[in-house]
Order: sequence, then C-alpha cells, then structure tokens
Amino acid sequence: MKSPVDTLLPSLAAWELSDLHNLKAALLGLIEAMEAPPQLAEDSSGVDQEVSAEEKPRKSAKGHIETKYIPRGNKRHGPYLYLRYWQGGKLRSKYLGKPNR
Repeated sequence: MKSPVDTLLPSLAAWELSDLHNLKAALLGLIEAMEAPPQLAEDSSGVDQEVSAEEKPRKSAKGHIETKYIPRGNKRHGPYLYLRYWQGGKLRSKYLGKPNR
C-alpha cells in the first residue's frame, strides 16, 4: 500500500517551482504548529494551567494554528481552523477546515 507521500509526489513533480516554494513555507509552518507544546495560561490564582488549542492559538516563529469564529448577522459561525505562517516577511493564512470533534 502506498504512503500519502508516494501518492502525492508524482502530482507535485508537475507543479511550478514557485508553487512548490509556497507549499514548502506552508508545510514548515504546519509542522512547527503541530510540534509546538501546548501553551500555558495563568489563572487568577497565579497557577499555570494548560489551555486547549481551541481556546488559544499555538504561536511560533514559523507558524501556528488559529481557531476563528465568523460573525454573520446575529449568528456566530465556526469554529474554523486556519494555519497562519510566515513567508517572505508576510503573514499568510490557509483555511484548514472545521476541527474534528
């Protein structure tokens, strides 16, 4: 059985070099966001407590995953996950979908 990399690689070989560089930046941001340890938040008693990914984004130098709600009228839609990563001195954003529950 082929791995996801083996399945994807032939398709990627046909991509333009600039698109591959964009993918590389996004992948590096995603890897760093997924490897980052959970952040701690200090509660009112001064004790550190672990915060879930939905409550606070994991921020790093290259990338983090952010949970976002979209207001529309009187309703709030979401949560939606976005990968935020740096590329060429600019903060980029890619939609990742809804979190798995």
